[in-house]
Amino acid sequence: MKAPVASHIYGQVFCPICTHTVPAELDLRGKRAQVAAGERCPRCQATLEVAVIMQIPEAA
Repeated sequence: MKAPVASHIYGQVFCPICTHTVPAELDLRGKRAQVAAGERCPRCQATLEVAVIMQIPEAA
């Protein structure tokens, strides 16, 4: 059973198609984060479901 989505935040992900770090919406589920379903790269319009998460903003 999947854990429910706790919150949505914006972070930086690496687009494998255009090889740039771009902003994307992330879903936080417990300790795990993943790119939201249907999220697309703003530069090349490729799907970001397989993108690597580079940065998640956190307060110090």
